[in-house]
Amino acid sequence: MKTITLILSLIVIMTSFAGCNVVAGVAYVVSPDPEQEAIFVLPQKKTVVFVDDRRNIMHPSRLKNVLADRTTADLLGHEVLANMIAPQDAMRFAASQDRSGSILTIGAIGKAVDASIVIYIEMTAFTLTVDGHNPAPIAGCSVRVVDVENRKQLFPPIDGTNAAYPVRAALHKVGSHQIKTVSASRHLASGLAQEMGDAVAKLFYKHTTGRLGENLKRK
Repeated sequence: MKTITLILSLIVIMTSFAGCNVVAGVAYVVSPDPEQEAIFVLPQKKTVVFVDDRRNIMHPSRLKNVLADRTTADLLGHEVLANMIAPQDAMRFAASQDRSGSILTIGAIGKAVDASIVIYIEMTAFTLTVDGHNPAPIAGCSVRVVDVENRKQLFPPIDGTNAAYPVRAALHKVGSHQIKTVSASRHLASGLAQEMGDAVAKLFYKHTTGRLGENLKRK
């Protein structure tokens, strides 16, 4: 009799633990995903995104357009801004001045395309692999928001230490075959540039993040 009672007690305890796990799992699924507030709220003025890569970190150079286009598209798509200038206009102007040996200020770039605000992205890192064999796509940049009309940097506030805001991006679960050919590497590089543009845009609007701090990808 004691043996039967002990067995029944164990069954009840095990069922209780299982029930707790089920409840915890359900709570995890139905609880809202964590969200990140905008780091900076952009003013509602005519804005252009400009990517500066004077050190030729990104290859090929067209990836600057991929990054700028993705940032622009995300800001428009999430209705952060309603009036944006095509990034290529600013890029073409800067390229023409570079050929003549002129060094442009951020304000000059904005004025050239009739923008009131410039989201200035300066590339600091862009690599697909560290050892040449295993893919490890990582990119980095620094971001500033400049008010052209008032000749003032809006973001980040200049306090003597943080002249620009650092942003990082990476691609995960990348197969080794994705760097085996020139075509595959170009496709991977384009994906990394897109990811960088997405990360920059997220500075300026509230968005969902993953449970462990990673961006939650929804298809």
